[in-house]
Amino acid sequence: MVNKADALIHPVRIKISQALMRSGENGLTPLEMVKMIKDVPQATLYRHIQVLLDAGIIRIVKEKKVRSVVENYYALNGEEAKLSPSEWKETSKDDKITYFSYYQLFLLNQYQSYLTKSEENGNAEDPTFSFVEMKLDTQTFHGFQQELNELMVKYYNTSLNNDNSEPTRTVAVTIIPES
Repeated sequence: MVNKADALIHPVRIKISQALMRSGENGLTPLEMVKMIKDVPQATLYRHIQVLLDAGIIRIVKEKKVRSVVENYYALNGEEAKLSPSEWKETSKDDKITYFSYYQLFLLNQYQSYLTKSEENGNAEDPTFSFVEMKLDTQTFHGFQQELNELMVKYYNTSLNNDNSEPTRTVAVTIIPES
């Protein structure tokens, strides 16, 4: 079995997780995922779904018989799709650098996709980039992290109730302690 960090950070599995995040508890079939993730062949998608399933990151939420085949609906296991502080602490420095690099590449791919679509459609929103250094004591910083997390969860949960006509926006936050 692959470790959870390795299972989560692969570019195809990030796309699968993202699609499942958007679908909520209803889940998606692999065929529905293929339609959403256009640049991943179906056989590749099935292999990566199995890795996520084996790692406990996704689960089968429904089975539906279609002709002579059982079609599975998959959903994200919310808490299992995150690394706990202890799991992160046990990760080697080299692996952390690798995971962070994949994270940055994923964001770069998202941004490239956005630029391509905005050029094709001619209607672009302005993406935002923020960079700030804060001098906060530990208690205040932990409060800031908690508030930021609550705010993101609040709007993420709100987005689950929106219909699919609303645009999807990627919000990514990186916090780097003092170096």
